[in-house]
Amino acid sequence: MFEDLKWLIELQKVDRAIYQLTGEERTIDSKITRLNSEIEELTLNKLKSVRKQKEYFEDKESYQEDILDHERILGQKKSDLDNEKKTKKEHIKREVKKLEKALQVFQDKLNKLDEENHVLEEDITDKEEKIEELKKRIKSKNTKINKIAKTNKEEIEKLNRKKKRIEKKIRKPFLNHYYRILNIRNGIAITYVTPDGLCNGCKIHIPYQFQQKIKLSEDYNICEGCGRILVTDNFLD
Repeated sequence: MFEDLKWLIELQKVDRAIYQLTGEERTIDSKITRLNSEIEELTLNKLKSVRKQKEYFEDKESYQEDILDHERILGQKKSDLDNEKKTKKEHIKREVKKLEKALQVFQDKLNKLDEENHVLEEDITDKEEKIEELKKRIKSKNTKINKIAKTNKEEIEKLNRKKKRIEKKIRKPFLNHYYRILNIRNGIAITYVTPDGLCNGCKIHIPYQFQQKIKLSEDYNICEGCGRILVTDNFLD
């Protein structure tokens, strides 16, 4: 049997054992990544609401100044009604009505702004609560990961020591290819040809002559579909 292939198979067995031991950690870590993405999105949306709220306060301040100005002018006009002659009173009355109408428009806009701000405040509070809840969930999952890692630590250290011993027996080009495929194929760099003549990894059909070559185990054979190293199924039993 091709010497590098023999040790690569042993290395795959060790990596498979490590992969299985760390499977729950990877699952939890993936969930943590998703939760962090949710937090990032919620935080971004919260910032948008905060910016809108800042605009609200600026608009509110502007409308309040307009209202004060109009109320001041309106008060002066009403005072003029008591002092001016009858000929001018009608003109002042018309101005008073315009000012009162303008005041109402400003007040309506202010009321609408207050309603919008109330919605913004509820939205910001809701997002803050959700962010805190997600942070608690992440903390819980990190605690769980640490507990699992602690439980598996001794066994994984033992497997890693075995890995180092095996790696020394494999030539660099083959080892590099093995790890490149391992990282992109969910922890499986070596697979076998099924009784139907298919690569068990990607299910591509393996030509008969290539199958015979793989059975000889005298060379380093790679699947053209997925890049995994191909062996006969009995080597991985």
